[in-house]
Amino acid sequence: MKKSKNIVFVILLIIMVFLVTLLNNKKTNLIKNEDEKIFNVAIIFNETGLGDKSFNDLCYEGMLESQEKLGIEFDYTYVKNKNEYEDTYLNYAKDREYDLIIGLGEEQEESIKQISQKYPNQKFTIIDSKLSLPNVSAIYTKWNEQTFLNGVLAGLCISHTNTKDNSVGIILGKNLSYLEEGAIGFEAGVKYINPNINVIKATVGDFSNPTKAKEMGILMYKKGVNYIQQLAGQSGFGVFAAAKEMNKYVFGVDANQNMYEPDYIVSTATRYANKIIFNEIESLVKGNWTSGIKELGIKDDVIGYEREGSNVEVSSNIIKKVEEIKKLMIEEEIVIPSTQNELDKFSNN
Repeated sequence: MKKSKNIVFVILLIIMVFLVTLLNNKKTNLIKNEDEKIFNVAIIFNETGLGDKSFNDLCYEGMLESQEKLGIEFDYTYVKNKNEYEDTYLNYAKDREYDLIIGLGEEQEESIKQISQKYPNQKFTIIDSKLSLPNVSAIYTKWNEQTFLNGVLAGLCISHTNTKDNSVGIILGKNLSYLEEGAIGFEAGVKYINPNINVIKATVGDFSNPTKAKEMGILMYKKGVNYIQQLAGQSGFGVFAAAKEMNKYVFGVDANQNMYEPDYIVSTATRYANKIIFNEIESLVKGNWTSGIKELGIKDDVIGYEREGSNVEVSSNIIKKVEEIKKLMIEEEIVIPSTQNELDKFSNN
């Protein structure tokens, strides 16, 4: 009987120790949670805004992922007129509520430059810029590398078909330096395969005018173009419509767009802007955020090309060749031109 009482006492003692430990851990966690800082981030989308099924939407995905996994809070907006950018940045900065303000695109560069100097303690991040300021993180993805493999694919497809049409097209949303670099990358990819392929270029002048982009696409196809690389934001969907109407082919950009017209979109020059946004915010939360210019290319696994979702038939030999060239890019055996002078030399080699 005495032995049984001792066993009961030991069991009760173990239970009491367990409960005390559990309560202490809960108390510690509550204190820890109260002490944890909640980071506030603001993001200003470009004029196209959300719903572009491309760059803005990808960045928004990155914000949502950061909210879910990192516990941040965020606000967002977009302006309909580029003249409103500076006031928008001023309103965010003067509140001093945000640990980081994120801007998208070259058109926001001047506004960030002005406001960041007025508020030197405010952290800013801008994508598609090489702005060098002590409180600005400028992330520039290598557009020439992003579009190069689409160009290679277009060149190979032309070379492996019996067609008299020996031209490709490029349609830009606006004449911005990073888009022009993307156009050079696509042309370089085409001419890496066949320097005799003709390249036709045009600019919509608007990221939100698919009607005009469609007209330009149809005109290009009528001139003998078989493949068009669109770099036009939401206007690019007009180029997709033109490809469908003319029974020709087109390439997407940024978010995988193959599923929107899978019988006509060959591949997408992908850029994982969601990953870029998340990584930038994660560095903020972990205390590793730094200012400065950060150039990211294909070896950083944030850009590439994507065939998934496309129904356009491409031979396994062509895909194998594209993958071989991609490997050479990662190993820096091929240096992709980013200026017209570099392209001219590249094409003549």
